[in-house]
Amino acid sequence: MRNRERFTFGGGCSVAAIALLLAATPVAAQVQQTKHFDIQAGDLGPALNAFARQANQEIMFSSILVAGKRTQGIRGNREPSAALSALLKGTGLSAETGAGSVVTLRPARPATGGGALTPISATNYSTPAPYAEAGPGLQTQDAPLEPQDEVSAVEEIVVTGSRIIRNGYEAPTSTTVLGAEDIQRRAPANVADYINQLPQMGQPTSPRTTVYSATSTGGGANLLNARGLGATRTLVLLDGRRVVSAGLNSAVDINLLPTNLLQRVDVVTGGASAAYGSDAVAGVVNFILDNSFTGLKGSVNYGVTDRSDAESFNGDLAYGARFAGGRGHVLLSGQYFSGDGVDTPLSRDWYRPGYRLLSNPAWTATNGQPGQIVRYDAGYGRASPGGLITSGPLRGTLFGENGQIGQFTFGPIQNGDLQAGGTVEDTARIWPLLPEQKYWSTFGHVTYNLTNDIKATFEASYAGSDGSNWSSPYARQANITVRSDNPFLPLQIQQAMTANAISSFTMGRLNYDLVTPGGHGGEAGYYRRQERYMAALDGTFLETGRWRTYYQRGQSDVWYTRSNNPLVERYNQAIDVIANPAVGGVAGVAVGQPICRSQLTTPANGCVPMNIFGIGAPGQASIAWVMGLNEGLGARQDLDIQQDVWAIDAQYEPFSLWAGPVSFAAGFEWRKEQFTAKADAQSLKSAWFTGNFGTSQGKYDVNEFFVETLVPLLKDAPFASSLDFNGAVRRTDYSTSGAVTTWKAGLTWDINEELRLRGTRSRDIRAPNLSDLFAAGTAFQNNYSDPSQPGSPTVSTIGISGGNPNLKPEVAETWTGGVVYRPAWLAGFSASADYYNIEIADAIVAIGAQQLINQCYGVGVPRDPASCNSIIRAPGRSDLVDATIYTGGVNAQIQAVEGVDYELSYRTALADIFPSWNGSIDLRLLATQRLKDETELAGAITDRLNLAGSMKWNGLFSGTYSYGPSRTTLTVRYLGSGKVSNYAPTSQLGLADELNHFDAVTYVELAENFDIEMAGRKITLFGVVENLFDQDPEYIPGSYAGFGTSTQYDLLGRSFRVGARFRF
Repeated sequence: MRNRERFTFGGGCSVAAIALLLAATPVAAQVQQTKHFDIQAGDLGPALNAFARQANQEIMFSSILVAGKRTQGIRGNREPSAALSALLKGTGLSAETGAGSVVTLRPARPATGGGALTPISATNYSTPAPYAEAGPGLQTQDAPLEPQDEVSAVEEIVVTGSRIIRNGYEAPTSTTVLGAEDIQRRAPANVADYINQLPQMGQPTSPRTTVYSATSTGGGANLLNARGLGATRTLVLLDGRRVVSAGLNSAVDINLLPTNLLQRVDVVTGGASAAYGSDAVAGVVNFILDNSFTGLKGSVNYGVTDRSDAESFNGDLAYGARFAGGRGHVLLSGQYFSGDGVDTPLSRDWYRPGYRLLSNPAWTATNGQPGQIVRYDAGYGRASPGGLITSGPLRGTLFGENGQIGQFTFGPIQNGDLQAGGTVEDTARIWPLLPEQKYWSTFGHVTYNLTNDIKATFEASYAGSDGSNWSSPYARQANITVRSDNPFLPLQIQQAMTANAISSFTMGRLNYDLVTPGGHGGEAGYYRRQERYMAALDGTFLETGRWRTYYQRGQSDVWYTRSNNPLVERYNQAIDVIANPAVGGVAGVAVGQPICRSQLTTPANGCVPMNIFGIGAPGQASIAWVMGLNEGLGARQDLDIQQDVWAIDAQYEPFSLWAGPVSFAAGFEWRKEQFTAKADAQSLKSAWFTGNFGTSQGKYDVNEFFVETLVPLLKDAPFASSLDFNGAVRRTDYSTSGAVTTWKAGLTWDINEELRLRGTRSRDIRAPNLSDLFAAGTAFQNNYSDPSQPGSPTVSTIGISGGNPNLKPEVAETWTGGVVYRPAWLAGFSASADYYNIEIADAIVAIGAQQLINQCYGVGVPRDPASCNSIIRAPGRSDLVDATIYTGGVNAQIQAVEGVDYELSYRTALADIFPSWNGSIDLRLLATQRLKDETELAGAITDRLNLAGSMKWNGLFSGTYSYGPSRTTLTVRYLGSGKVSNYAPTSQLGLADELNHFDAVTYVELAENFDIEMAGRKITLFGVVENLFDQDPEYIPGSYAGFGTSTQYDLLGRSFRVGARFRF
């Protein structure tokens, strides 16, 4: 389906959900009116679903009965019986009309009596026939049935269509539909990875893309990002209903959904707030489940890269059955994923240690040089893993492994914590290329017919995920003071200090070894447990009316941790070491043995002296004390997030106009979102290096009322085969920000059966979420360019992020317009092009620390003195070293994106082209051309167009060749070329033109699905090779963090996945 409008009682239903809504709608079978059908070729199940909607006809069939069967589709004006006959041609199924005009699909009787059933073989995978001309009657018996069909024929479900729910290209808003078979052909590791590869989607939040920052609360989650406008502007639905978020930012973790039950995924890229409420500014992604499934199905797969790492295991199982004589249905499912991580980028030959951007030390505003330069030998210049002396006559002395002492070479370019031209102490070699992850979900769905007109539904689910990241070790950059009386100092250094008459020196240390066995420095943990319960009643009234009401409770228990994270005061005490004196020393410690200097005045403070001179020098006892492990201390925040929803809606067709029936829908929804956040005692005192979580709480409730209509304006008129108007208005009242009105108006104009025009105009909103409003301040250490110093060196700062209760809703004005062409001269081909323009006023934008710094000092943007108020300098300093920077969300002036989406598809039997050829092909090309991506804030426009993550061109092509039991799919993903910077080359943030470019990248994926028979059952074996040609990522230098590329690319290289799925 293409149209996920609010008419659909939750935005589009699966086969079972539609049955719940419309089970008792009567249909006048005696007189059949000619209707317009536009049903794409493909899997029979979705095609029958589309037929039911377009014909407003109840159909009963088993999901197993139609599994694996295909139809070439149908287009044009026909009676419903003739259209259904055409759809069933060649499938081995027949349609019978029973009591109440309900059509039931059953296996067709063989044309010759007593014939044997045909086993699974190539003959059961007949290529699709051409677009059929419908014949009289409903009986078809063109092919023998498969063995499992006869067994399951009594397992029936009811599907009733609605004229309001439109299929495919008929929607006024462009929609991409991913069917279950489309997804299975590629057999992705998870569904979110597949969706995120669509050109309409921006750079996602996923375990592969959060490797650069342990500060991200989205770590370990898989979030969707339509149009690149952010996960918070992409509304994710499950069977048309909201899902409780995986954190405070309202975004839904796709990994926690029961994706093994998917019937399809509808991706609507356009404003839909009038239909669904807040958050649908960039679009809606609706996961539609096969809630009517009966039988047993499952799959298992194993993946690994060709470097023999990043191993993964994924398994799922589902069972569905009817009970109480068919009045009830129960569905149970579970799935599990476990993936190993890749600890370092050094395992990949594309990785370039030292490749990064640095401020040009020779730049001035008038000398015409670029403000940024690219170096291949950049690294830390004021610290090393085992310690680096940074002052005095011993400057450059390096403490290495096993007590070795070496010499560090300082480069000619010194840029704060970084340097170039000397020893390359890589900044990212210990960061994870891929964090390890586990997630799982369980799901239950029960329906029961209370009467012939009313059904009850109950759902429950429980899911969880565990993830981690470790990109923030406790680095001390040239700010450790070491005195000559430290007994851990190597003798050689003590003698040199005596010879040079120095009593102390400063040292920098990266502290990579400040970890427990098997751990990682500054390891961030992300843990989620999610529960969801839903109860619903729905039914019909009069002849065309439908109603639904439901209550839903969702709860997410989320906790964030920071492991191998020192208590700063303890660290400072542990590294300030002296020999225990004979007089006034610590009792019980031998004279001359190392003690902490603080123990002279506080003998019972428990301090354990730490040796910091050399890689691996710190002992586990001192590490445990510094981390607070023996007392069970640790940085942790616990979130309890709750979402309650109660809704009631109805739709009705009260009358008809000259062009067809007029439909109305209306409904009311109440929603409450609330949370509490608790933190450990040390975080509340900001005692940790990183984390330092806060406590907070907040809530809001929403009351919404909507009205929507669908009005056919023309039918079979000159230059208008049909013309339909779709409009909606929603009034939303937030307890935090007041009332706001959203609306939508759309037209679909079929000029003829080949050409269609469509367009929408909408006003959409996103109200500030729990995180935007109420999130407690959380402190992290990061490094940023400091324009207060000559050369803008990179320095260490403390960032504190939190909510802003003064935020107001952002309002988006959206235009879309498109054309669809399906030529009669080329059956199975369709093409579309859709323009979009989204302009968000008062856009809620998270201001990063570097952006605040640049605005304060006017670097690349007009100077904004108000931004300086968010920067608190360290005592006694005029620069930004150790400054505290407060960040959070603000209402920006404007955020805007603009572009064009293209889609081409072609499906045909090869025999239609070359009579002697076997099999069929299914081709699909999606592409997006971006025309604008910019944000206006504080009077300055930030242009992101053609930067990494927002390139002008992206594309995705897939082609499947099917013959017999084999389906071979080739997928090509194209990421366009772009620029590193959009600043003028000679500006302070500019880059020379010859360096300011990265090339396009093309990834090729090959997948094979092959059906075999075992013990009379069909099993599908599949294998996938991702990044078939082992394409390296493009080199894109960064100013501090990163691997010298972008996470939009595949950082792992060629990988393999094999598995099997079954359905009994």
